[in-house]
Amino acid sequence: MSLRSYSTTELDGDAAGPGPGSSVVYTMGQKKNQHQHQHQHQQHHDHDPLRAEKVFLSGALSGAVSRTATAPVDRLKMLLQTHDEAKGLSLRQGWQKMMAEGSIKSFFKGNGANVVKIAPETALKLTLNDAIRSLLAQDPDHVRVRERMASGGIAGAIAQGLLYPLDTIRTRLAVSPPGTYAGILHAAYRIRRDEGVFAFYRGILPSMIGILPFAGVDIALFEVFKDHLYERYDGPPPHIAIVAAGMLSSSIAQVVSYPLALVRTRLQAQASHQRGPDGSLALGQLKYQGMMDVFQKTLQHEGVRGLYKGLLPNLLKLAPAAGIGWFVFEETKLALGVDPRS
Repeated sequence: MSLRSYSTTELDGDAAGPGPGSSVVYTMGQKKNQHQHQHQHQQHHDHDPLRAEKVFLSGALSGAVSRTATAPVDRLKMLLQTHDEAKGLSLRQGWQKMMAEGSIKSFFKGNGANVVKIAPETALKLTLNDAIRSLLAQDPDHVRVRERMASGGIAGAIAQGLLYPLDTIRTRLAVSPPGTYAGILHAAYRIRRDEGVFAFYRGILPSMIGILPFAGVDIALFEVFKDHLYERYDGPPPHIAIVAAGMLSSSIAQVVSYPLALVRTRLQAQASHQRGPDGSLALGQLKYQGMMDVFQKTLQHEGVRGLYKGLLPNLLKLAPAAGIGWFVFEETKLALGVDPRS
C-alpha cells in the first residue's frame, strides 16, 4: 500500500496515525531519506570547485560536434532564408547550388566560423544557465519550469550578445559568392574596412528578442523531459531517449522563434559582396533599414510563409544537431563527474 492510497482525512492531524511498521510510515521514511540523499547530493556538486569548468567544457564539445555534423543543412537553410524572391529556392535547387560550387568544402562553407562561435557560445550559455538557475531557484531540488525558462533565456541572450559578430561572419561566409572571403579573419577585416564596426551587429535586435524564448523554451523543456526520463527509468535513461528529448525541445523552441531568426539572417547577409556582370566584386546595396522593415517587406512580397522560409531544412538540421548536442553535453558531464540530474 502506498502513501497516496490514504485519504487526506486519514493523513491529517485529526485522524489516528498509522501504527509502527505500517507501509505508510515506511513509504514516508523512504521519501524522506530519498529527499535527504538528493539534497546532500546536490550540495556535494554545488561545492565542486571545478563544476563551472566541467560544464563549460561539456558545452563547448557539444556545440562543436553537433554543428559540424549538420553543417551542410545549416548552409542550405541560410541560402533559403536569404533568397528573398517570392517564388524562393526549393530544397533541391539550394542543394544543387552548393554542389555546383564543385567541392565537398562548399557544403561546409562557413562551418569554421560556426564552430568558433557555437562552441564558446554553447559553453557560455550552459555554464551561465547552471549558475543563474541556482540563484533563481527557490528550491534547488525542485526547480520550477518558469525558473528554468528565465535562467535559460537570460543565459542565451548574454552568450549570443557577446559572440554576435562571429555569427555575422559565419552568415557572410555561408551566403557570399565563392572567392569573396578567404576565411574568418579576412571576412572580419573586409567587413570592418568596408562597412564599419556596426555591420557586425546588424540584426542583433531580432536576435536578442528571439533568443529569449528560444533558449528559455529549449533548456526548460529539455530539463523537464530529462527529469521525467530519470523518474520513468529509475536511473539513467537510454541514450536514444536523451537524443529524442533534445530533438523535441529544440524543435518546439525553433518554431516559436523562427521568424525572428529569419529577420536576423537577412539583416546580417545584406551588403555582402556580389559579383557584377563584368566579373568584379562590388559591395551590395542595403536592402533593409532595420527589423521592422524586413518584416514589412517580407510580408508584402512573400506573405506570411516568407517568414518561415528555410524552416524545414532548419528543423532537419536543428533536430539532430540538438539531439546530438544535448547527448554529448550530458555524456561529457557524466564522464567528468558532474551529476547528470543537477
